[in-house]
Amino acid sequence: MIKRLAPFLVFLAFASAAEAQLMACTPDSPERRGEPGCTIVGDKSLPSRLRAPVFWHIDEFPTLAAAQRAEGPTSVTFEAQGSAWLYTIDSDSSSRHGGTQRGVVGPLPIHPDRLYRIMAMATRFLPGQFSPVHTHSGPEAWWVLEGEQCLQTTRATVRAHAGQSAFVAEGDTMRLVATGTGPRRALVLILYDADRPASFMLENPPPLKSCN
Repeated sequence: MIKRLAPFLVFLAFASAAEAQLMACTPDSPERRGEPGCTIVGDKSLPSRLRAPVFWHIDEFPTLAAAQRAEGPTSVTFEAQGSAWLYTIDSDSSSRHGGTQRGVVGPLPIHPDRLYRIMAMATRFLPGQFSPVHTHSGPEAWWVLEGEQCLQTTRATVRAHAGQSAFVAEGDTMRLVATGTGPRRALVLILYDADRPASFMLENPPPLKSCN
């Protein structure tokens, strides 16, 4: 059974049963204070249907005001992890958007006949923390700033560490696990169907590939 999640709710959990708890992904999570959590820092409709290829550009700016001056109709700005950031959806992987380019992720798998929204998140996990098994109504992508992560799916595991990116397609069944020995900090994008919730949690998930 699939349980629909509100667009603003994604949950994290501790691996240890004794410490098990769920933490809602909210606009003001403990991540804002340097603690484990997931913060939704932006959610914006894109103005028109996308054409492939689609790339996620990540630019860092010294101030939020500087990032906002570069913001366009397919971008969103926010502050997280001690910096100001600009996410931009662009069909050209070589485009520049005025900041210090930290990464270009893609091409992301999309449906050209749909309208999408951008959900931007900033996350901090400690080793062993993980998300519930879930899916999204569009591709999800990560840019890892610190630490390591392992994404479990039904077909394979997808690993990334600091300075690397990863993404999965719409409908992929997944669970994200923080691996390594130190905190995992990441910027996250969900490019989701504007007519559907961003996330769906699976109550009876299929087996996933192990990160061990």
